[in-house]
Amino acid sequence: MILNPFDIPVGWLLGTAVMVVLAWFGWVEYHAHLLKTHVTQEGGVLRFVAHGWSVEAHRGKEQLVVQARHGYFSHQQLDGGDPQDQEGAVEATLPAPGLRIEVKPGAAQGTCVVAFHASDEIAFAAQGKTGGQRSEVRVDRVPAPVATQFATFAGQLRVWVEKLERRIAAQRQAEEEALALQTAGEAQVVVPEAPKEQLAPEQQVAQWRKAAGFSGVPSEIGLNEKGGILWFVDLDPTGRITLHSDGRTIHTTLAGASIASLGGELEVGVRDAYWCEEEPGLRRFRILKGLPPDERRAWKERMEILRDEMRAAAEPKL
Repeated sequence: MILNPFDIPVGWLLGTAVMVVLAWFGWVEYHAHLLKTHVTQEGGVLRFVAHGWSVEAHRGKEQLVVQARHGYFSHQQLDGGDPQDQEGAVEATLPAPGLRIEVKPGAAQGTCVVAFHASDEIAFAAQGKTGGQRSEVRVDRVPAPVATQFATFAGQLRVWVEKLERRIAAQRQAEEEALALQTAGEAQVVVPEAPKEQLAPEQQVAQWRKAAGFSGVPSEIGLNEKGGILWFVDLDPTGRITLHSDGRTIHTTLAGASIASLGGELEVGVRDAYWCEEEPGLRRFRILKGLPPDERRAWKERMEILRDEMRAAAEPKL
């Protein structure tokens, strides 16, 4: 028997409509949950959390902890041997020095792969130890919007890792030089005393460049009436930057930077190693005071271009 649609109870129709609407809202809420991320900082731990996986940077231990409900973990001894592979629930502790992070398109449309490559080689060599292992952790099928947000977090980790690697390299160089002097019988003191007088500007700039690991092109410096450094900026074409003003110095990048003209100078706000979404404050430096307006304008445009290029490069290419 064919029912007349007008014979169907109105209450049944309304109930069905309500269920459809609730199901749709549930579907939207679930997918919003899958794309939700947050960054927190507690003590010396910087943490990125997404649906099903998380990454923690432990400053004191110089380690990264990666957890995933489903991922891939492979590690192999540096002196050889068969690799040990694990797929499923993963919790891996990786050394920060030598760490490299990749965010690349996944096999499925709209997804990405986040991969962590690490090795004990740098940390072990700094301690005069042998052995250790190389590791890879991979999280597949990461939604592209989540991968984009993680790429910003990974940029902060990259700055932190580079600082650790430069510090280890400087320590090893100092130890090698001290050993060479001791072997030649020419020195009794391993660590030289800090200079008691203010360094000349060119010497100070050389020290900053050694610590940063690059020499900026372009670069500008402002001096006071006594020849001291008021402000300094060193800019690398890759977007790395050294800034100094008000007695403070930072080696970082232009990722997420703010750049503003303020009464005859530029104010540049940059992220330090512990910048996070929850506490998004920037370290601000005023530079270029005393330069002609057209030169300041050229600097501003140059830094804005590099900042925007870094933002675009951090977004996964699908």
